[in-house]
Amino acid sequence: MSGNFLIHDLGPKGDGIHRSDQGPIYIDRALPGDTVKAQVQRGSGGVLRGELLEIVAPSPHRVPAPCPHFETCGGCTLQHADVAFYREWKTGWVRAALRKANVEPERWEAPAFLPEGTRRRVTFAAYQNGKTVTLGYFRRRTHQVTEITTCLVAEPMIMELRNRLGPLLAPLLQPGKTTDAFIQSVGSLCEVVITGPIGEKGTPDLRVFEAAAHMAHTLKLARVSWRGRERDEPEVLLEVAPLYAAFGPLNVALPPLAFLQPTALGEQALVSAVMDALPKQGKFTDLFSGCGTFSGPMLRRGAVDAFEGEVSAVGALDKAKDPQKLKAQQRDLFRKPLQPDELNRYDAIVFDPPRAGAEEQAKALAACKVPRLVAVSCNPTTFARDARLLMDGGYRLESVKVIDQFTWSHHVELVAAFGR
Repeated sequence: MSGNFLIHDLGPKGDGIHRSDQGPIYIDRALPGDTVKAQVQRGSGGVLRGELLEIVAPSPHRVPAPCPHFETCGGCTLQHADVAFYREWKTGWVRAALRKANVEPERWEAPAFLPEGTRRRVTFAAYQNGKTVTLGYFRRRTHQVTEITTCLVAEPMIMELRNRLGPLLAPLLQPGKTTDAFIQSVGSLCEVVITGPIGEKGTPDLRVFEAAAHMAHTLKLARVSWRGRERDEPEVLLEVAPLYAAFGPLNVALPPLAFLQPTALGEQALVSAVMDALPKQGKFTDLFSGCGTFSGPMLRRGAVDAFEGEVSAVGALDKAKDPQKLKAQQRDLFRKPLQPDELNRYDAIVFDPPRAGAEEQAKALAACKVPRLVAVSCNPTTFARDARLLMDGGYRLESVKVIDQFTWSHHVELVAAFGR
């Protein structure tokens, strides 16, 4: 069906919502207060979704999107909203997620909104048709790759690389098949990691190694790696120089595709909020530690035990560590969370799980006696679930700070402090 629809709300993924007798209708690129013309169909799961055809009457919050690719690119969702509305919506969605789980902090810290143009980790979709390589992002909810020449959220250095990368990728790719090209900058160096079938048989061959060497030389890359599927461990095709990241006193040689916070400024904001919530000295543990984003700075206040499931991250930390103060251990905290008797050895605990949260680990934390817990989360919904477990176990949620380093997207992070 098609027609005109008044947009009543904005959903947690940035969709405009029209509330109809048949249920909510989700319309991309629509804002509360808009009246839009849309073609509505029932999609997967029976959800009603509308394709925006025309803005009949604009919302007072609507502004021209600054990016020329906004209408076709799937990267940003909220460039068309004014700054005041955008910031209020982002903090409001965190508050709503917590409220739904009956979670309310004693104090909301002032939120931090970080600037665009600072994203140092970007994944582009690459599709080869003949000798032409389309390099861009998937259009939202499609498998269609949209060519982009500018990206306002990415670091300029990443976009300079992207704009030279396409022809250099062509000898590696299989025609008609989509691969991912991940670019990460660390200081003045960059790495590229390709995910998907490459070469004649889908895996690296002589032509691929030669093309990777040419790419690294031409673009002055530190490293080029490959993996067949998203969950596979990357294989280094060529490394010219190691990539080092400084975390407090640690200087960590990063493995391929190592997780860093999306922006350097975002990392600084998160580390600052975590350190503000920790005691000035003590014995600490860092759960889901990655390569040491928080473990490193925590070393300035005492000994740290870092637990992480990724073998490569633990290996990187192990090589960089101060053996007297940092102990890095590989452990799957989803399947084998630390138990109360293990946790009670610490004066404070930091945990920064993936988007799925840390439900099983939170249950064990709720039963421990550690006086101070600090949570970092990129998913307010799973954080609220885990926070409820901690509060039911006797912890007080003292503060929450919203940190937005995912400019113009629906993603957001937070740092929360719990006390006994």
